[in-house]
Amino acid sequence: MSKRLKKEINDLLGLHDLPKKKITWEEWVKSNTSSIEFLGNDKIDYINSPDWIGNVQAKGANLHDFSNSHLKDLTISKASAECLNFENSVFENVTFDDGDFSTAFFNNCKFINTKFNKTIFTRADFNGASFFNCNLNRINLSDAKFCVKSIEETVVYGVSAWNLKTCEDSIQSKLVIESTYGLYSDIIAEGRIPMMVDDIELAQFVFYLINHKKMRDAINTMNSRSVLLLGRFNNGGLERLYRIREWLLTRNYLPMIFDFEPLQNQDLVETIVTMGALSKFIIADLSGPFVETELKEISNLYIKPIILFHSDQPNRPNISFKAKNNYVHTIHFDGSEDALMTEIGSKVSEIDSNYNQFVMETNLRSETKYSEGRNS
Repeated sequence: MSKRLKKEINDLLGLHDLPKKKITWEEWVKSNTSSIEFLGNDKIDYINSPDWIGNVQAKGANLHDFSNSHLKDLTISKASAECLNFENSVFENVTFDDGDFSTAFFNNCKFINTKFNKTIFTRADFNGASFFNCNLNRINLSDAKFCVKSIEETVVYGVSAWNLKTCEDSIQSKLVIESTYGLYSDIIAEGRIPMMVDDIELAQFVFYLINHKKMRDAINTMNSRSVLLLGRFNNGGLERLYRIREWLLTRNYLPMIFDFEPLQNQDLVETIVTMGALSKFIIADLSGPFVETELKEISNLYIKPIILFHSDQPNRPNISFKAKNNYVHTIHFDGSEDALMTEIGSKVSEIDSNYNQFVMETNLRSETKYSEGRNS
């Protein structure tokens, strides 16, 4: 392909090669004073509608390189800044107001006393960044990389966090879920303690749980009436689980049989653990090839009453998770379906009659574990 033909195609598609030398923060400021308001000593106070994409742009790149900058006491309004690079920069007392920073790079940045208002950060990269005493008011973090170093004492009310990519190593603490344009320090200065969580992905869920009765009722219904059924689906196993399901429905329970595809981004065991956490108790046929593994994973995180039934086959799985769970009820299944249903009915009645005691004991165990963790 000739250079001329390539240029004509790029002109038609709006694609161009980037210049070898990118524009730095200092260079941009010198050449764009008309959109900047200055205080004394040439200190920048306000930037209005900056075009940080520029006329020469290739897909997924940007001609501006603002990395290692230090922005302080500044308002940036209605910025057009897709793919902008702000890596290793510091933002102190900065306000982002109604701009678009989609797919921008904020790796290892420090945000201190910084406010964001209705700003778009879809697919932006915040890995390694830290936030302290900030306000992320109604910003869009959908599909963003958010494996931050820390986010502490920060308002997260109104954040859109669909498919937010976080990591377990991030320090998250005192994330405010109240509607406010102020900072955490402003709320504390008023002499009150706001509603807070320690996980940005749980923030919206906890807010709705506190403020919406229907959601609270739905969670309470799941915890008080749902039953997870596990087993094998071949050689009559699924039909047996369906019979147990019909019996539970007549007793006003909400049985769940895992005979569908797992949720996106979750493997089989993770989905079953989630369902187990929502259940009042679990009924499991140990002849299922993966049932013991599934119950072990559930018991590693949650204590739930479990009703097991099995035969005396030589290859019956070892019930290793029973050491962690004192609420396992075992039934010997000799092939008689009617006898099995009678035994299950007896075990369910036993669980129901002792359920309040079970809740008290598990709550006490959780409180003891929490206290030991704080004192260690």
